Amino acid sequence: MPSRLAAAANPTNLLLVLALFSCYPLSILLPPSWAWENGVIEDGDVIALGIGFAWAFFTWLRARPSQVALLARAVLPIWFILIGRELSWGAVLFAPDHMTPEGPVFTSHHLWYRPFVTPVLCALFAWSAWSAWRCRLDKQLYAVLERGRFPWMPMLIVLAAALGSSCAESHLSYCLATLQNQRFEELTELVGYFALVAVQARVLRECQGATSPAVDAAAALQPDVR
Repeated sequence: MPSRLAAAANPTNLLLVLALFSCYPLSILLPPSWAWENGVIEDGDVIALGIGFAWAFFTWLRARPSQVALLARAVLPIWFILIGRELSWGAVLFAPDHMTPEGPVFTSHHLWYRPFVTPVLCALFAWSAWSAWRCRLDKQLYAVLERGRFPWMPMLIVLAAALGSSCAESHLSYCLATLQNQRFEELTELVGYFALVAVQARVLRECQGATSPAVDAAAALQPDVR
């Protein structure tokens, strides 16, 4: 029990909790333009997601051909999809369609490649799921759970941030009216993305630390799923 409490109270978890509880006061203090689409906070979202993508990518490169490399490779499409969503599939790289009191509005409907976005996303997600199933990557996650090393605190922060973001978007009727603003939505989303990076980092580290030479050798004999 003391070791679990110490794990929950590590600096990363404490920083994430502090960031989550800071979202509301910051949503009052920060200028509204920071929460505009393609604004400062959304740029932070892309940076957080880019860190998650890079972490998985370099783990895959360094750990090949072990099972943890396959796990890292399987989550790469998920980070790519999240980055694309934050960038409105590339629409934010062009001039906004129009301006509103809540800031610029970007839409991807005018992009020439927009009809191909959904099929590509479905293909990426299907490949990721099939790769995870083919290589039985769930066993690694179960092993982390059995050892009591799963990062529950960052995961709870991800869920809390998603709840806060839903409140800010007025998707939940019982939320306080003071929470329903764009700045609170974007700030909680930013914290949630960094918490998701922390979840991935801990899981990959635990899986990598638990990998033995025998497991690596067995993984090397498996066919490379591309």
